[in-house]
Amino acid sequence: MSIYTFNLLVGYEPNGVDVAQASRAKLLRDLGVQSTFVFTTWPSPEKLAYYLSLGHRDEELLYAQLAFTDQEKTVPQQTVGALQMALQLTRLDIIEQSEEKICYQLADNNVLVFHLDPYHPDCVRYVDYLLGTTIIKREYYGACKLVTEYFQYGSVIRRTYHDQNGRIAFEEARQGGHWLSKMGPEILTSQTEVMRRFLSKLSLKKEDLILVDRASRMEFARFLLEQRSSAKLAMVFHSEHEFENGQLNYEYYYVFKYAQRFDAFITATEAQKEVLQQTLAKQDCHGIPIYTIPVGHLEKLTGSLEGRRPFSLMTASRLDPRKRLDLAIRVVATAHLTLPDLRFDIYGKGGEEDNLQNLIQELGAQDYIYLRGHADLQQIYPRYQAYLTTSQWETFGLTLMEAAGAGLALLGFDARYGNPTFIKDGKNGFLVDYSEKIPEADLVKELANRLVELFQGNVTPFHQASYELASCYLTSKVQEVWKQALKDMGQLDEKEI
Repeated sequence: MSIYTFNLLVGYEPNGVDVAQASRAKLLRDLGVQSTFVFTTWPSPEKLAYYLSLGHRDEELLYAQLAFTDQEKTVPQQTVGALQMALQLTRLDIIEQSEEKICYQLADNNVLVFHLDPYHPDCVRYVDYLLGTTIIKREYYGACKLVTEYFQYGSVIRRTYHDQNGRIAFEEARQGGHWLSKMGPEILTSQTEVMRRFLSKLSLKKEDLILVDRASRMEFARFLLEQRSSAKLAMVFHSEHEFENGQLNYEYYYVFKYAQRFDAFITATEAQKEVLQQTLAKQDCHGIPIYTIPVGHLEKLTGSLEGRRPFSLMTASRLDPRKRLDLAIRVVATAHLTLPDLRFDIYGKGGEEDNLQNLIQELGAQDYIYLRGHADLQQIYPRYQAYLTTSQWETFGLTLMEAAGAGLALLGFDARYGNPTFIKDGKNGFLVDYSEKIPEADLVKELANRLVELFQGNVTPFHQASYELASCYLTSKVQEVWKQALKDMGQLDEKEI
């Protein structure tokens, strides 16, 4: 059995789906289940490094365009010495060297840069060809050369995919704002057609499972729905599918339109599963199994070795309008009038950064509310006593799970689905009634009151309650959920475990 996950996204900001996919990769790997994560667009070095840093492994990645070549392995294997010899370089040509790269000076102001792979010692991931300081070409390597990119004014204008003997088997070229693909003498004018060809090459079998993490505006979505193999097809819901006003999220329009073509749906919480069942029933769609599988897991519960700072509060998310961090800032500013020692740190980056900083200045809160940017949160959570969220909806809430796993008390709106999953009112934190009809000033006031109540009382019992709740999301517990779901779908039996 193989599980194919569509897709690892290129060209967008990092988000929670990426983290969820990496969590799934580790859980399935530890279960001994073969899983493959698909890049439908060739990733830049920075994007690939990001996915590898989350915990993905080279041998589990599949690049759609390389399916048109005879390349079977993409794990870097070309050593510095072997590639140096192949390109007729010597150590005398080296002008700069570090743990990350080696630069070689050539004639006519040309420079070659070997970018070393951190996961495969002494192996080269890719080579940049520079004219002065301007990149003109980039070559990616596995066991041999995989892909060559050609640049103009800093942007890729052509990309060639090579067979093992170096022959070009597939090619992409930019024409204006569009990409054309060439396979032998044939020109493919759309990425959708490329994806159709790619899917036909997967040779899917009945014991295989396709997991779709993203469907909206994705070139592969149509052909996954149309594919006629006996493989199972399942959709993972990562965001709200039906808003409070009853409207469906456009992201899932085709998922619901062609719902009967799916063999299973997966939600991250029981609360969303219940709403999804109601949504499907309203559309007279019955009989599709829905599995609740957390999209994250905890390796362990973490405590504070140095002790938690008194009156310390944090949050972590993309600085995105949907997270409503402006409300969180107003909540803390209001509570600070009663709790002058209160400190609030906001972790994350995003487009709202300037607006949030301006709001902090406007409220005169710059001495106790701080934008901290990106950080290694695993080491940071245990320093705080409490976690505040003002998001208007979370389908799961990975940071809520992580905060609970570090024993923080949690506060937020009683908005679906993540908050009531991880915040148990009066036990490990406080939930405030939420509706789009409630004036924002009232929401801010009520949440500020609960924040004051938390810090004026004994916080310790809340910490212990969070640990107890979070224990359900430890690795072994979530693995068992995956194992049972795969059994129920008929994709796994006891012999494969």
